[in-house]
Amino acid sequence: MNTAPKISVIVPIYKVEKFLKRCLISIREQTFTDFEVLIIDDGSPDKSPEIAEEFCKTDGRFVVYHKENGGLSDARNYGIERAKGEYIAFIDSDDHVHKDYLRVMYEACEKHGADMAYCKYMYSYFNTGIKLPRPSKAKSGVMDRDKALSNLIKDTMFQSYAWNKLYKTSLFLDNDIRYPYMYFEDIATTARLLYKSNKLVVTSKHLYFYEKRFGSIVGTMNAEKISDYWRSILSERNYFQFVGEYDKYKPAILKMAKRAHAINIYSIVRQHILNFDFRKMKYNLDTNKDIYRYIISNEYVAVEGIPEVPYKLVQPGRRYKMPKEKKYKI
Repeated sequence: MNTAPKISVIVPIYKVEKFLKRCLISIREQTFTDFEVLIIDDGSPDKSPEIAEEFCKTDGRFVVYHKENGGLSDARNYGIERAKGEYIAFIDSDDHVHKDYLRVMYEACEKHGADMAYCKYMYSYFNTGIKLPRPSKAKSGVMDRDKALSNLIKDTMFQSYAWNKLYKTSLFLDNDIRYPYMYFEDIATTARLLYKSNKLVVTSKHLYFYEKRFGSIVGTMNAEKISDYWRSILSERNYFQFVGEYDKYKPAILKMAKRAHAINIYSIVRQHILNFDFRKMKYNLDTNKDIYRYIISNEYVAVEGIPEVPYKLVQPGRRYKMPKEKKYKI
């Protein structure tokens, strides 16, 4: 008798004691009930593990795994290796979901035979209870892989977040796809998952509630995160070039790289202003331009796996030894 659940929900936890119970309750109250919840305690130093353990005593579908701190990617990968469901959903532990989240996503995949599903999301503000829909042009229905991929890479109609999606578990296991250990790991991963999918089914309902709070990765950009942002985009270009499909997705990748270049200019200037340190600001801006040119160059040679960005930015406000400057010419 097959007792495996239809969906495995993976919830990494780290320093989320303020939000965790709300997240777990929203999962427990789902109208779709055939699921397991893998709570991955990534060595959280606060009371989150205790909250999770107490919650699991009330519902046998919830299980806590404790591990040493390895970061968000490591926690997600840990869950993937232990998932028993036909589908996987990721829910960040400071977020929560609509009661119909799993049901709508699962039924959409089953009805259309799709390997992936996507829903719109809302910004949630814990202290006020306010929820605001994130604008999106995505419409309900089935979208073929190539069109969906172009929109995903451009970060326009769809975003690469691991959450607000449902995935066939086989996409990860059969294709040996895991999250790399870096910031913006979802950009480097979701495009690969969608490329291996047959199609994407979209629901225009706002079923995922993303908590807007101070301290998010985007809200605290620094030199390391800017470098990883670039690295995630380079990973997309590298992957599609490696599998011989770069020309198909080149316009989308170039558009995203151009956008990232502009965003990173803002982030670099902001970091120097916040740290009241303008030493080497020009160096960082020039390095940002060098990375952009490197990624869009026709001379780039793809490598196996996740590539490195060969230029380093310097975090303002620290004592540092300058890396040897090198320029990329096109």
